[in-house]
Amino acid sequence: MIDINPQLQTKIFDSLLLHMKAERQGGAYANGAAAGALSTEWDSLAEDLRKLGLNKTTADALVSWVTSQAEQSRTTPVKIRVLHPMEREFISIEAYDYLLELYRLGLIGPPQLEMLIENCAFLTSLPATRAQIAKMALRAFTEILEMQGLGSSH
Repeated sequence: MIDINPQLQTKIFDSLLLHMKAERQGGAYANGAAAGALSTEWDSLAEDLRKLGLNKTTADALVSWVTSQAEQSRTTPVKIRVLHPMEREFISIEAYDYLLELYRLGLIGPPQLEMLIENCAFLTSLPATRAQIAKMALRAFTEILEMQGLGSSH
């Protein structure tokens, strides 16, 4: 369902990230507003996804997934992940901040966070930059969707 060209995958991921940030910072939960206000926030995401070219079913499936992830990340205590001194050598502060943001928002889970940190050690150019992490995170995100049946296999 989400197996589309990589440029569109990037735009979808960026849109989800933008809406999850907005919801977290000033969304309905933060303000204690009613569920109707939350629905409006996610309706806006669905509209953006459709503007990107996704059909209604795919957009609705992604909104449902992201709503679930946002709720889960809000109710599950975030475990602090401190980098080992060696890990600090192969991931930049900016890249690690980005990873933590994705983790706190629920776009990646603990297994993906660990995998992405570990994968930084194998990059040819160190420390890993935010751009490098963003590419790896997009791949991890796509794999998460496929594992949950939202992606399509060939």
